Amino acid sequence: MAVVQQPDSVIIVAVEDDRIVLVRQTRAGAGGSTLELPAGCLEDGESAEEAAARELAEECGLAAGSWRKLGSFWAAPDYSTEYVHVFEAGDLREVGSTGLDEDEDVVVERLPLKGVLGQLSDAGSLAALALWLGG
Repeated sequence: MAVVQQPDSVIIVAVEDDRIVLVRQTRAGAGGSTLELPAGCLEDGESAEEAAARELAEECGLAAGSWRKLGSFWAAPDYSTEYVHVFEAGDLREVGSTGLDEDEDVVVERLPLKGVLGQLSDAGSLAALALWLGG
């Protein structure tokens, strides 16, 4: 079996005033857009913490005054080397988007925590929220 060499990634659970920060993105594999937690891959030489801060700024135009590591998990250990690091971001402030990747089409949404699980369909966001809810 072929193993996909994928960089590690981060997922950010950013909550402010009982609302969770989410991104709506077009995903080819899903055949349309999905609602997800902000996330992205680590760049060469970047720590997971640095990647989380960068992704939150790039995708959501936000910076966090506090960070807490919630845990980590393998994305798909059957066929991928990707290891996912999950962080909670607090004390959020607007900083303006620092630039999306060319292939990213992102719309930021803030939804009430109640009922948000039923609106997410990607495994990474669901696993990250489970870590957050359990921690």
